[in-house]
Amino acid sequence: YYGALKAKWEELDYHSDIPWHCPHDQALYVAHEWENRVFLFLAGLNDEFEGVRSQILNSGEVSSIEDVYSCVEAEEQRRL
Repeated sequence: YYGALKAKWEELDYHSDIPWHCPHDQALYVAHEWENRVFLFLAGLNDEFEGVRSQILNSGEVSSIEDVYSCVEAEEQRRL
């Protein structure tokens, strides 16, 4: 699931051609876009990951997508 999403996001990023006039605005946009992607990833998780999803969302700050994936993967490995 994560791999497929990440591939689609990278493809979208590749085709994005927004002419930025200010590097600061670009950085803010990219940070906001990745924050949205974290929420999309969490929303798409199976119900069995509700505990880890709630823990991540209640942590107070949005982690990177890589950190979120690591938490979910660790939970999955713990269950095996």
